[in-house]
Amino acid sequence: MFVSVHHNADPTGRHDVNETQTYYRLGDEGPSYDLGTDLHRSMVRNLGIEVQKLLPGNFSVVRNSDAPSVLTEASYLTHPEVEARLRTPEAQQLEAEAIFTGLAAWFARPRPIVESLALALSDTARVTRTGLPVFEGRIAGACDVVNARVDDVAARVTVAEGIVTIVPAAPLANGPHEVTLAARLAAGGAATPRKLAFRVDKPLASVEAEVVGDDAAGVATPWAGDQPIAVRVRLRDADALPANATRTVSLRVEAAHGVAPVETTAVAANGEAWFVLRATRPLRRDVLKAFVRTMGETREMVTLVRVPLDPAARSTVRAGFAIAEPSGQPLVGETRAPWLSPQGFATVAADSNGARMPSLPGWRTWGADSVWPPHFTRIAGGVLRGKRIAIDPEGGGDDAAGMGRSGSRAATFNLEVARALGAMLEAAGAEVVLTRSADAAVSELERVQAAERFRADRYLRIGHAAAPPIAGYYFSSGGGRRWAQTLARTCAELGVSDSLAVGEAAKYALSQASAVALYASLRRVDDPASEERLVAPGALRAEAYALFVALARDFSRDGDGAAWPADSIVLKRADGSPASGALVTLGGAFVLQADAAGVVRFVRTEPGPIEVRGADSRSAFRGLLLDSDRGRTLTGAR
Repeated sequence: MFVSVHHNADPTGRHDVNETQTYYRLGDEGPSYDLGTDLHRSMVRNLGIEVQKLLPGNFSVVRNSDAPSVLTEASYLTHPEVEARLRTPEAQQLEAEAIFTGLAAWFARPRPIVESLALALSDTARVTRTGLPVFEGRIAGACDVVNARVDDVAARVTVAEGIVTIVPAAPLANGPHEVTLAARLAAGGAATPRKLAFRVDKPLASVEAEVVGDDAAGVATPWAGDQPIAVRVRLRDADALPANATRTVSLRVEAAHGVAPVETTAVAANGEAWFVLRATRPLRRDVLKAFVRTMGETREMVTLVRVPLDPAARSTVRAGFAIAEPSGQPLVGETRAPWLSPQGFATVAADSNGARMPSLPGWRTWGADSVWPPHFTRIAGGVLRGKRIAIDPEGGGDDAAGMGRSGSRAATFNLEVARALGAMLEAAGAEVVLTRSADAAVSELERVQAAERFRADRYLRIGHAAAPPIAGYYFSSGGGRRWAQTLARTCAELGVSDSLAVGEAAKYALSQASAVALYASLRRVDDPASEERLVAPGALRAEAYALFVALARDFSRDGDGAAWPADSIVLKRADGSPASGALVTLGGAFVLQADAAGVVRFVRTEPGPIEVRGADSRSAFRGLLLDSDRGRTLTGAR
């Protein structure tokens, strides 16, 4: 096992706090929990400190140990009497013997042992050609609880005289996976789990081709020949899952005369390949035919694509290559949008007003979205794309997390800010998880566990506490301190909070999250003036936007984020009065809200013109903000 011996300190500077705490590895309710229980019981019994806690811990030293692991905090060095006592050899000997006794108790527990775990049938020791592989494990010693998981999903288990057979609950896709086998003897001990990394490599079973733009029933859209069309080819295994995630499969398309290219090849990636076809002359045949053939497999597979031709039909789609500004090159590699091929070929709905451009996570439109071909630019230079952000709205359920004099619950404000921030981050290409999505009680442990399962890069707790505003970080986190400093500067720049202190915060989640963590309480709920500002138009959305900009700046490795200039728009109704609370979208990506004076403050996180338009049906605000625009006024009927 691994034992890390510590003595605690109160982060608030108090000298009357003394407590025994034992942390076992978060997520290991087996041998690490047993070890923590035995160590904790022995320390409490022998050291005699009344206040005590046994807690799951996510400190780096226990998280990164493969063996059962704990971290002990026997007492507080910041308590003068404890500090003096710990200087004596007798106290040190007593604590050492208490830990020793706990270790001995753990080793004395009767426990099973997972001796082996392997694929029962495989081409090699760690590769299988089926989506439902069978695993066999061996357990020595008595046990009455056996669990197995594949990729953290419970698997089907059969136990017969120490031989365990494991089958995944559902077919697995091609690619890497991991199976874990654990066992426990009730009222005894738990075995150290055994893990096996393996790969699934199933052969190709079917090829399906479709024209992008077909309806849900597979009915092909009539083609007039005036727009290019995209053909998507899906390769599937016997389980109808992507077939070539672990190998390269080439395909060849052969099209009818009058269509280019007549013959070409493409390489499938993640079970898909794309072809773009266009007419080279007026087409008179009734149907465009294109044959798609696989290459490099043991048997050739052919699928036929049919597209009805109607030269008189008016095109209901716009097609062409989307452009990435400022590079001016096709937007290659974007696969998260179904209307955009990995080669940057866009197929979108069109009407008399032009193309209806869908949103593209991580990008905003460059100028007006009616321009064709469409032009996009990376939001904040792409620094948030693929980042995983855990947002933790403080409070919930019976915990109001602070109460205003007029009855406002801080927990409600926290959740609203978290929802708005989550939408902004997803628009910028990040992945987001909220530790709670409703006004429900969630324990501190559950919040940390949610972030760990998500494998978050950043952990942000949002509060509006009955205390001075703070950007708080765990005392030893350099990354948290830098993030807090960035947030304070950003809030002052955007007028969200001029008095945001930067300091240490004694929050369990900040100490246990493996990600860089921050506690942001930008306004206090119990101050009447602050509460009035919180319920004012645009206040909560402005907080969310400030948190978004600070996160983007924190991820900006080259430091460009510090130079992003602040800007603002003044919105007025047709009669000239301020459009208080009006909603607008910037670049088709972010929804921001005007304050009581009709002002929308934002930061130019990327160059280029930004289209501004009203975000609800009652607003007619619309304009194009150039790089040189500052404080432009937009007037619209409302």
